[in-house]
Amino acid sequence: MGIPVDQTWAHLAKKSSQRLALLLHRSEFAIVGKGVFKEEFVTCGGVDLKDVDFKTMASRRCPGLFLAGELLDIDGVTGGFNLQSAWTTGWIAGQSLGRNG
Repeated sequence: MGIPVDQTWAHLAKKSSQRLALLLHRSEFAIVGKGVFKEEFVTCGGVDLKDVDFKTMASRRCPGLFLAGELLDIDGVTGGFNLQSAWTTGWIAGQSLGRNG
């Protein structure tokens, strides 16, 4: 691609970042074996994200109901991402409920 290995993202030219994005989008990667924990789990399904106010985690359909964690339709391999999502959305929901409840 012609991008130096020590190039930082902040200093990457727009044209280079677009080429990189296109290359990554069109790439295919073969998955062989399992991860370091020997098992992989993926969570998915839940309340549609368009039905949630992410500033408060309040339901747009049911006033007074606050949603967090795996109740939400956020897909991801279990571990870091879904745990952080659960902690963050739980904190926001708790703070909002404390202010409004």
